Amino acid sequence: MTEPQAYLNGAFIPFSEAKLAVTDLGIVYGAAVTEMIRTFAHQLFMLDEHLDRLYSALEYACIEPVPQKSELRQVCETVIEHNARLLPPEHDLGLTVFITAGHNLPYLGLSELEMCRTPTVCVHSFPLAFELWNQKYNTGQYLLKAEGQQLNNSIFDPRIKSRSRIHLYRADKLVRKENPQASALLFDQSGFAAETTIGNFYLVKDNIIKTPRPEHVLGGISQTMVAQLAKQLGLCYEETDISSNAIIDADEALTSSTAYCLMPVTHFNSQPISDGRPGPVFQKLLSAWSQIVGVDIVEQATQVGEARRKSISEQH
Repeated sequence: MTEPQAYLNGAFIPFSEAKLAVTDLGIVYGAAVTEMIRTFAHQLFMLDEHLDRLYSALEYACIEPVPQKSELRQVCETVIEHNARLLPPEHDLGLTVFITAGHNLPYLGLSELEMCRTPTVCVHSFPLAFELWNQKYNTGQYLLKAEGQQLNNSIFDPRIKSRSRIHLYRADKLVRKENPQASALLFDQSGFAAETTIGNFYLVKDNIIKTPRPEHVLGGISQTMVAQLAKQLGLCYEETDISSNAIIDADEALTSSTAYCLMPVTHFNSQPISDGRPGPVFQKLLSAWSQIVGVDIVEQATQVGEARRKSISEQH
């Protein structure tokens, strides 16, 4: 098969055939949990940690029955093994796993009760779009305070990674009306920083890395990596409340996410952070990360991103 492969409900199929029915609760209610894992040199990174978080989310969302974790792990590895062969060696993949609550009973009726009780399980991959972020390692990101708040824990636990993300979509759309290059930083109901729409947030002050309290954010797998690297580099790492003023007063600010790993934030609410350039703690952390995975993260993103951008330009 020369087309990328996907897995849907027990079968490996061509990616183009991986589709959800309009009756699926992932579409009807957004009732689905998900994980996105990336590869380095075509090897999945921290897969077990991602699957552990996925299964915790499934339990919280009351989605059952679910496949055995070992079975799903094998599916992930099989999809990557096949699809990586279709890529140049210097490129890498993102792998998405999502599980929905099945089909909507009122749409199908009791004759399809068993289908409605059976979760939809899908695994697919995609080439990482490095051109979307490769330049930001040097220029940094612009963050704006979101109009809406972070999820309220009394309604839905923000530590659960679900497909119910309309509030995140809206947050970025609104800030990009003000600045098309910006991303939203959400704050909790107490007025403290929480997270961006795709990753965890940190500031650096006096060589101390500070990140929002874990009860208010989705605990990132990349965030775990940042904490480990901080310890390795002898840097203090604190989980604490972070105000808007603290961000402006910071020496550096950063975000982490699976695809790009670690990214500097150089402006917040249109004000520069420090001198408005990526700082030394960011450089140290990302360099250490590159050593662990055996890939120069910035160099890969730069080379592959520019190659992809050139290819897109030639197509048009």
